[in-house]
Amino acid sequence: MKNVIFDFGNVLVDWDPYLALREYYPTKADMLSHFETIQFFAWNTEQDRGRSWEDGFAWVDEHHPENAHIFRTYLDRIQDAHRDAIPGMPELLCELFETGVAVFGLTNAAEESFQAVRKTVPEVDQMADILVSAKEGLIKPSREIYELCLSRNGLIASDTIMIDDRADNCAGAEAVGMHSHQFVDALALRRALSEHSLLAHA
Repeated sequence: MKNVIFDFGNVLVDWDPYLALREYYPTKADMLSHFETIQFFAWNTEQDRGRSWEDGFAWVDEHHPENAHIFRTYLDRIQDAHRDAIPGMPELLCELFETGVAVFGLTNAAEESFQAVRKTVPEVDQMADILVSAKEGLIKPSREIYELCLSRNGLIASDTIMIDDRADNCAGAEAVGMHSHQFVDALALRRALSEHSLLAHA
């Protein structure tokens, strides 16, 4: 194993919209329930796919005008939703850089989300390459975005491991011949990378 590709949200950074929107909801559970009604996660996926904010808000104004403030506040406070690094992950990244492992990023994110991650975990700027779904017009788990990452960087799939918190994204990586690790926490990841001789044994 030679190469590690990292997802960002809920791997390097805790993505928590409640931190941006808690003035509108008594609890996080209330927010998540309301998100189902207003289709927030489906809307956000299209932003990750590269839809413009103008078009995204036009959709909101057509389908959920009474809740338009929720979507606009989320964008206005997007840094708050990405403010906390996952414990142990910036340090783990630095160890990989120091040992000379080739490290890459592959994230489903709008550009604004990506910039928020960079502020919270500036270590990502040391990665050899980063693919942001909104910029590429491709999104995980479609095989095209994994293949683009491999081809653009001259990587051999079997020498590469994808770290992602979502099972479907891990399966997408495996479908193009990569290894994968479904992220739970830094300790479990450290053990997995040690087994692949990418880090010293934990």
